[in-house]
Amino acid sequence: MSNILNSIEKGASHIEDLKSKVIKAKKIQLHSGLEGFESPEAFGIYRNNGGAPLGVVGKVYEPTDLSLFLDAIHHSVLSSGIDCDLTKLEYKELCGGSKVVFKLPYREFELKTPKKGDIVRLALEFRTGFDGKTKVSLGFSSLRLWCTNGAKNWQSDLALEMKNTANNQLKLLSFSDTIIRAAAETENYIQLLNESAKVSVSKEQINQFITDLTGYNVAEYNDLTTRKRNILDKVNASIAVEMNNTGGNLFSLLQGVTRYTTHELSKGDEDTLFFGSASQMSDKAHRMIFAELN
Repeated sequence: MSNILNSIEKGASHIEDLKSKVIKAKKIQLHSGLEGFESPEAFGIYRNNGGAPLGVVGKVYEPTDLSLFLDAIHHSVLSSGIDCDLTKLEYKELCGGSKVVFKLPYREFELKTPKKGDIVRLALEFRTGFDGKTKVSLGFSSLRLWCTNGAKNWQSDLALEMKNTANNQLKLLSFSDTIIRAAAETENYIQLLNESAKVSVSKEQINQFITDLTGYNVAEYNDLTTRKRNILDKVNASIAVEMNNTGGNLFSLLQGVTRYTTHELSKGDEDTLFFGSASQMSDKAHRMIFAELN
């Protein structure tokens, strides 16, 4: 019992420490400053100590109170009963602070692939932003350890997802149920990866997959621009590396794409990997591969 209480106290202390580091956002109406020119109802979201705007938003937008968000994470994780160490909760600012992520390590799974010790590390991710586009959301991310290929959940309706408005701020008080659902979905994700490793693919299927994924017809390679050929070459090279390790199957095909998006397209930059073009390609590849299993 004393160990449990000690763990809870350390988690609470860590949450309070994070509160001192998060962005304190201010919503300030923007004005043209020109006489005779009426200003629109536009607002800038700023850090409380000034600087460049984190986003420009409309009247109904309300920036997330990150201290309240942390309280909600703390309360909800404890209430959910999932086995997570809150002292490992990380706070990250992406895209200059216009997007933020709280990342909580969850579990490691060993995949059933031809490669021994093929470990995937999963984390729950609580996201929000101040750019007027990023919703409050809860999902998960994965990191395949041997190759450091990264991906996030590809289903937009996986768990919590809501716009930043005054009314929705009240919903942050508790989301234990959505944490439980997201945690359960991580096991489904691992099961889908394991199933994909059992499905062989031919060269023709690989070419069709790449064509559908990129929009560049592999059969018309010689007629494509140099830029498009370079993209296809890099995607093919990444897939070849994965298939050399785990065989000619759907799993290797998916991992080839995540290798490309992690190491080539985003070059490890988290802004691009989880929010930009790399994220979009990874999401699409997941949907395409897992659709083949249904």
